[in-house]
Amino acid sequence: MDKNEGIILRINLKITTVSSTIIMFLVLIGCEPFAKETMDFYVSTESIDLSGENINSISINSYENDVINTFGKPTKIEEIENPKSKYLSYDGVEFGFVDEKVIRLFIRRTHENSKIYGTEKEIKIGDTKEQVIKEYGENYYERVESGLDTLGYFDKDNMINIEFGFNENKVITVIIKKIGWKEDN
Repeated sequence: MDKNEGIILRINLKITTVSSTIIMFLVLIGCEPFAKETMDFYVSTESIDLSGENINSISINSYENDVINTFGKPTKIEEIENPKSKYLSYDGVEFGFVDEKVIRLFIRRTHENSKIYGTEKEIKIGDTKEQVIKEYGENYYERVESGLDTLGYFDKDNMINIEFGFNENKVITVIIKKIGWKEDN
């Protein structure tokens, strides 16, 4: 090996070491540099019918007044400027709005009441991944979101997405959202 080959080898080794260090740092702080977003799976995942998805009759495109009439006064209201949206939280469930219409329904395992809410196919907090696949079928995608194993489905005709987040093979969160609103872009 001549002198130039040795220099090139050391430079390549330094680049590899620096790149590996940066990737490890990003993983350690919770940023997954190779994580895929929901819409990365849109083209490759076959569509299923999610048009009946609702929580106590509230579905995508329901109005804010419908939510308040059904669930009462929220425990928390959050307004976001960018993208302009509003969130009404209740014990175990949250609704997101743009222009006073529901764009997201979110069941989360933060309150005992979360177990009373289910999807159209009656999947609830605590159900297994196998139960989800049995009810919703094989046309799903998988990804990791915020450290949770996530399984999702698309309804391309009605522009609806549903995702189930799992911890130790048990559903701990369900998100039903409108495809294409600003958060997806």
